[in-house]
Amino acid sequence: MSTLARTLVRLLILMLMPLSGLVAAQTQPVQAELLSENQTLRAGAENMIALRLKPQAGWHVYWRNPGDSGIATKLEWQLPAGVQAGQIQWPYPHQFRLGELVNYGYGAETLHLVPLTLDAGVRGPLTLKATAKWLVCKDLCIPGKAELSLTLPVAAQAQTDPRLKAAFAQARAQLPQSVDWPAQYQVQAGDFSLAVQSPSVQGASRISFFPYAADLINHAAAQRQQLQGAQLRLSQALNAYYVAASTPVQGLLLIDTAGDARAYEITARAGSVPALPKDSPAQKLQAAPEGGDEGAAPAPMGLLAVFVFALLGGLVLNLMPCVFPVLSLKALSIARAGPAQQRGQALAYTAGVIASCVGAAAAILLLRSAGEAVGWGFQLQSPAFVAVLCYLLFALGLSLSGAAEFGSGLMNVGQNLTERKGWSGAFFTGVLAVVVASPCTAPFMGTAIGFAMTQPPPLAIAVFAALGLGLALPFLLIGFVPAAARLLPKPGAWMERFKQAMAFPLYLSVVWLLWVLARQLDINASAQIMVGLVLLAFILWLWRAHGLLASLFKLAAFAGAIGLVVQLPPAQAPQAAAAQAGSERQAWSTARVAELRAEGRTVFVDFTADWCLSCKVNERVALNNARVQQAFAERGVAVLVADWTRADPAITAELARFGRNGVPLYLVYAKGGEARILPQLLTPDIVLKALD
Repeated sequence: MSTLARTLVRLLILMLMPLSGLVAAQTQPVQAELLSENQTLRAGAENMIALRLKPQAGWHVYWRNPGDSGIATKLEWQLPAGVQAGQIQWPYPHQFRLGELVNYGYGAETLHLVPLTLDAGVRGPLTLKATAKWLVCKDLCIPGKAELSLTLPVAAQAQTDPRLKAAFAQARAQLPQSVDWPAQYQVQAGDFSLAVQSPSVQGASRISFFPYAADLINHAAAQRQQLQGAQLRLSQALNAYYVAASTPVQGLLLIDTAGDARAYEITARAGSVPALPKDSPAQKLQAAPEGGDEGAAPAPMGLLAVFVFALLGGLVLNLMPCVFPVLSLKALSIARAGPAQQRGQALAYTAGVIASCVGAAAAILLLRSAGEAVGWGFQLQSPAFVAVLCYLLFALGLSLSGAAEFGSGLMNVGQNLTERKGWSGAFFTGVLAVVVASPCTAPFMGTAIGFAMTQPPPLAIAVFAALGLGLALPFLLIGFVPAAARLLPKPGAWMERFKQAMAFPLYLSVVWLLWVLARQLDINASAQIMVGLVLLAFILWLWRAHGLLASLFKLAAFAGAIGLVVQLPPAQAPQAAAAQAGSERQAWSTARVAELRAEGRTVFVDFTADWCLSCKVNERVALNNARVQQAFAERGVAVLVADWTRADPAITAELARFGRNGVPLYLVYAKGGEARILPQLLTPDIVLKALD
């Protein structure tokens, strides 16, 4: 697989097989056998062997590119000396839609042709052995395996098996023909676009392009197509885990003309292919899935809407409980400053916010290009980062309370930077605001960031910059609009009391972070960092003390506090959500969602994380509301929890599938239907209405 995320998603399918799948495996829903086109093998020539797979009705196995999930069929040969097996020759696939997933494979009996070459001096009879491995899926997925063998004589002339002549002829007709048609592709603005020139496309009633690369296109998105004479153009959204297109791009073009479907293997080289408009309707050439039902993909957002959403999302972040205490620090200094200083500090604060947002975008893009599945708030999935943030907020709280006044040094770098007067202090307050804002995903923000992560790096970074501009907008308003600045209260003795009061939200934030740490690891890890906080308080208490002994005490306490962070292990694997939240909630997986939907159940999926304050507010206000809980019980709603507290590539992939790059995300599959996305801020009425 080309990405770590896709590999882990497919491993998850195998690891989370429900019990019913294990029972079904005893009556394997796939028949498998080896067949030979001829009754005899011919030495010194190529002979055609086939792996015959016949799934039961409603089941399917997978093509060489399985699509969003699944595993391609494999053959491992054990052959006599002088016999060599080629690669599987894949017939053209069909599409299968399961919820938001689109897969490529075969739902009917299929011959997977394999050329077998015998050396000239080989004598028979020969026993051909192979281990066939496949994944077969319906509402659940079952890995299959069979040890197969076939014994055939060797003769000077091949003798065709009349019983299999038609089957092999049909299999050959479904193989793609290799052609050298002029073809070009271009990747631009989140789209893969292809142009093909051939008389064969003229008059086609249905055309589909199936790339060989699994992570090139968004398989569930519609192929926007245009046919002008002998030229075909098509555009399709890029895959959420797209990194780079291979050069050249190879794939299969399926052309159906009046019911006569033929497949062609094309090779497209990089060139200039303008993308078709994203708001244009799908042409009649768009292929309907031949193995499942077709659902229209959501229309991509316009760029203007994306930037507006990012701006609004950043603006709303100012009201989030994880951000407001930090903003109050700089609001005090602005209230004291004159007009010129207010403008300078507003610009510096904005620069700090935007630089941090762009840095976060660059970090996410770099990690994704390296194969990691990360999203907004990913740093809080690291226990060490959570612990360092505990230290920083605790130090800020002690300073606001007046318990510590310190000048410079490594232990209080973050505090010093934000407490500085003037532009530098404003800049680093902006940096800190972004750091502590990462646990929150505000309304509008999730959609914009999710879109950004599917776009080329320059556009993604621009969207993050717009998010930062929205977060900094109140300070810009205060700095450059005199009327808004006059709304700030006049300086006075009240400011010291207000400053001390703002320490308590920071202390509560520390308590919350310690709770997150306990959930990521255990209570011992949380107690370990509590000891580090005591050492930090000891350092600040000694801060004004001078002399060799005081310096040694401070150095030892600092080394101890850092050592406690370094000793923290990585986050443990997620526990089952049902064990954490009671028997009424279950751990999320794509397989479990599909199983419940097949039963006609209403499914509510909660994508959450312990470090996501917005998620916890929604749980308290809406999800744990008595009316909502009663409705869940009366209607038999299955509540699945996708816990993103620790890094989980499968959850990251599913978030991306719904255009999101962070939590919260709430989905409702009413009575087994398609997913409906709920707002990021919930009320009981919103949830109850969605159940209908």
